[in-house]
Amino acid sequence: MNVLYIPSGYSGIYTYFDQWIYDEINKCSGLTTMYFSLRNGGNFQHVCQQFKPDMILTMLGDHLPIYILETIQSGNFKSVLWLTEDPYYTDRSIKILPYFDYIFSIDSNAVAYYKRLGHKNVHHLMLGTNPSVFSQRSIERQYDICMVGYPYLERIRLVLLILEKTSYTMQLIGNNWRAQWIPKSARSRCKVISRWIPPNKVADFYSNSKIILNTLRPHNEPSNQNTAGILNQSVNNRMFDIASCGSFALMEYIDELPTYFQEGKEIVSFQTDEDCIYKISQYLNKNELRQEIAESAKDKVLRLHTFASRVEEMIGIVRSD
Repeated sequence: MNVLYIPSGYSGIYTYFDQWIYDEINKCSGLTTMYFSLRNGGNFQHVCQQFKPDMILTMLGDHLPIYILETIQSGNFKSVLWLTEDPYYTDRSIKILPYFDYIFSIDSNAVAYYKRLGHKNVHHLMLGTNPSVFSQRSIERQYDICMVGYPYLERIRLVLLILEKTSYTMQLIGNNWRAQWIPKSARSRCKVISRWIPPNKVADFYSNSKIILNTLRPHNEPSNQNTAGILNQSVNNRMFDIASCGSFALMEYIDELPTYFQEGKEIVSFQTDEDCIYKISQYLNKNELRQEIAESAKDKVLRLHTFASRVEEMIGIVRSD
């Protein structure tokens, strides 16, 4: 089977996602692959005529020129779209769905929404982790708490509350975090890195902290394009990255979390601010218990939640139809 991969056209983490997915497709038996670079130009119709793909795969799709989308829609091959920002940009996604035969979404509520709109062949497929990047480091866990990600208002509020109510050390990593938000009394114990960090460096931060705080993007964040109000239901890929590093995650509870991780044995979750602070204090000084939980989560993630397993599942679904 000939598989043509079209990169998403997004920068940042998506340059890594595109490469990781393509690398895993290359490892699948019985596939001949080709990577069509949007940046290098080239005639897409000509590439399709020469390569004769049986399957075309891309993520998100909204950065593709209309002539490519129309070629995909009319082509004599199976076209596959992986929606990896759901449910936050469903307004944008529903405009792209008609161009593709198979839809994969990282969120199960988004899957149900697309099916209600009448789309067929819609499947739930979360992102995975890349264990060669997110691997366990032999470094000292010098910080009590680490949070990686964009400073949504709910995250800022929780961070400030933890700093107010506790004396724990913390590091905050991601675009637009601001050191001036941190009270002067807490600045000596709170490190702020206000820029995007590549995945291999993120793994270092996961490895040098005792507790990785994993909160979810609000479904009603003002910058979202989700007028249908679809609630995020599924585990984010950050959970898989943290576990792959052998680090302990304290994750905001979400309905599907127990489906993937066993509470108290593979994951610890919180449901309120008070619960979060209590769980931090409960686990911070229990090094052996934290490590035991982290190792159990790592074992599961490496077996079930890598990009390799996701690509294998996707290819299997498309091949079997």
